[in-house]
Amino acid sequence: MSEQRLEVVQSQKLSQSVQTAISLLSLDLYGVSDYLLKSIQENPALEYVPPIRSPQDYAARVRARETQEPARPVTMMEDLEQQLRLSGLSADVLRAAAGILHQLNPRGYFLKDLTEFAAEERISKETAKEALAAVQALEPTGIGARSVEECLRLQLDQREADPLCYDLIQVHLLDIGKGNLRQIAKETGAEMARIKTCVDTIRSLNPVPCSLSEGNTVFVMPEFSVEIENGEPVILFNNEYFPVFRQDNNFKRLSETLTGEEQRYARALLDSANQLVQAIQMRQSTMEKLAGIIVREQRAFFLGQYSLLPMRCDAVAAEMEVHESTVYRAIQGKYLSCPRGTFALSHFFQREMSEGVSQERVKEMIRELTKNARLSDQKIADQLLERGIKISRRTVAKYRAQMEIDSSFLRN
Repeated sequence: MSEQRLEVVQSQKLSQSVQTAISLLSLDLYGVSDYLLKSIQENPALEYVPPIRSPQDYAARVRARETQEPARPVTMMEDLEQQLRLSGLSADVLRAAAGILHQLNPRGYFLKDLTEFAAEERISKETAKEALAAVQALEPTGIGARSVEECLRLQLDQREADPLCYDLIQVHLLDIGKGNLRQIAKETGAEMARIKTCVDTIRSLNPVPCSLSEGNTVFVMPEFSVEIENGEPVILFNNEYFPVFRQDNNFKRLSETLTGEEQRYARALLDSANQLVQAIQMRQSTMEKLAGIIVREQRAFFLGQYSLLPMRCDAVAAEMEVHESTVYRAIQGKYLSCPRGTFALSHFFQREMSEGVSQERVKEMIRELTKNARLSDQKIADQLLERGIKISRRTVAKYRAQMEIDSSFLRN
């Protein structure tokens, strides 16, 4: 007979509002709107308030600005590369992780054997494992998985999930797809209610973490705008272009007239609606704090006086008193507009190449130096070294290619 023990385990559990706020933080304004529209269809305790202005009004306003250039949305691959650059990895692991990124299949899976990959890249298997772990830590969760089961497990790791969910993914995924819950109960010995809860959790996961296929360019709605008023940058959020969702007071009054099971069900719907409203407020508060830090730290850029300064996700997270992953979620797939154009929020998080000198500033220096057609990549690297910036010839060549600047042989 197996020995049974009773243990008391203390764990920190996030409230439903916080969990929903984290999910909403990963979405742009369009995604939040779609999520809430779906929620209102499922919960009559939520009230829909139409937007003051339509997104088409914003598009017309942008087109009316002669100085405004159309934004090119950041591709999924570019966003993943930016997350890697901000993750503080060592040079070897960062290079290997970038190699893994560019071998993902269109659905975001890494299907190559890790030992084979390590041999091709001439790195140790331990470095390859670290690189894969770094890729799998990126958003959206599930990137870099080697199987559907691993993709789902990675997403479960982000939740307070029943341990049984892992077993069901590993052994009974096919049964879940067929709806054979009785067979699962028979083989696991678990109660049907618990199995149903786990199956609902698993079905809420996404087996396709992303699409790396190139698609059509879509219109970008910035999360907020930065305008210059009286010589100072001012933040203006674009919330008026999207609907408002709040608890429906009519439903609340109706629930007070109910009794018994009907009243309990109505109160559960009201609680759910209230939690969603709180989650929306948490998302807005987080974005406002983040916007304030970006504009404060990059003030000179918004005033047109200087290029971007170095700024790190971990430092911003510490100031906001949140986990670093929260900042990653907040900047993922979101934009701001300002007199200098429309930019991804991730663009403002610049790696420090030298004391007080950002990667963007180094690129500007390279652009200036390439105006002299006779300077090779090595000579550009030498001149940058004289200014206290140590980068290799290959890095100069990479930055030059990113800026679509010809080599010295082709420059006139």
